[in-house]
Amino acid sequence: MSICNLRRSLSLGAPVAVVAAVLALGPAQASLSSVVRIVLQKGRHYDPTDLFLRRGDTITLVNGDDSAVHHAFIDADRFSFDGGDEEPGKQATLILTESGDFVIQCGIHPKMKLTVHVQ
Repeated sequence: MSICNLRRSLSLGAPVAVVAAVLALGPAQASLSSVVRIVLQKGRHYDPTDLFLRRGDTITLVNGDDSAVHHAFIDADRFSFDGGDEEPGKQATLILTESGDFVIQCGIHPKMKLTVHVQ
């Protein structure tokens, strides 16, 4: 699935799980043993809010809002990530390189939290 088709699917309200399944089954840039998960940032929430993944898996954070900017980040002892400002329709990609429990937060909307459990 191309990025254009992904954006069209998201704007038409396609369930994130369906879009993630299509991407996971399509040509992925990750290895066969890793998973690509799509996380939607919309309405000052992450969808889903809790993920269980493995080291080497990828999370793609997609800003599905029409006008809100998001800024996803992780600030942990063993692992950090900063997706920068994500304008509507933009995305940030995170490859999980460390095991543990991490919280992805939004630097603009402090109540937005996504807990990621990495084996």
